[in-house]
Amino acid sequence: MSVSAVQPELRVEAIGKTFESAAGPVQAIERIDFDVRPGEFISVLGPSGCGKTTLLRMIGGLERPSTGDVAIGGRSIWTSGSNEAVRSLAFAFQDSRLFPWFSIEENIALPLRLRGEPKEKRLARARELCALVGLQGFEKARPRQLSGGMRQRVSLARALAIDPRLLLLDEPFGALDAMTRDQMNLELQRICKTTGATVLLITHSISEAVFLGDRVIVLSPRPSRVHSVHEVTLPRPRTIAMQETTEFQQLVRAVRTDIAGYPA
Repeated sequence: MSVSAVQPELRVEAIGKTFESAAGPVQAIERIDFDVRPGEFISVLGPSGCGKTTLLRMIGGLERPSTGDVAIGGRSIWTSGSNEAVRSLAFAFQDSRLFPWFSIEENIALPLRLRGEPKEKRLARARELCALVGLQGFEKARPRQLSGGMRQRVSLARALAIDPRLLLLDEPFGALDAMTRDQMNLELQRICKTTGATVLLITHSISEAVFLGDRVIVLSPRPSRVHSVHEVTLPRPRTIAMQETTEFQQLVRAVRTDIAGYPA
């Protein structure tokens, strides 16, 4: 079967968003179209205020678009209102949003608890995910006992608890220091390879977008649309040292030029 014949895991079709304000309607997103193949990692970048998080919320079923539709695995979210489509995705945010009174394994297992899974089954899954994200031995700890990077590992593990078809990431490492962020990018790359998840990442970091993505989608200023798409053909697994290569730096410069008009 050819790549073109494979049904996209995610289809964003003519999606737009207009907000009402005291001064009248404000068009945040004009029209955005793109497909994401199963197992693909897509990074989304754009100038501040272009609607990246709004786009992610509409894809995730949290905010209704003014126009267009989103489909996950061929099931529409907004036209048909498919609950099954929304149930097949998961979010991770910049703020880990952990419950301080729950243990790490209880935080990870929470989505399964909300779905009515038996306690033994959901905690077993939480322990598997602790191992996957490198948190063995911390299953009974509380969030306050962990570093920022470790709390983000918990957040990722919780998002993976339901085996999502689509993982939506909104600046998950934006609050971390540079060295921890590099380490988490390596970990996220490993986790995605292990799980085979399809991923859409919103980020402000051009180097992070290029390092993690199979493609980088650049949005225009508001009202946003897809300005350009950059294919990232760097081999995997990618290393931090790869960021010093000419090919990586050329990609970063090309994306930066599209976003801000800086000279290449």
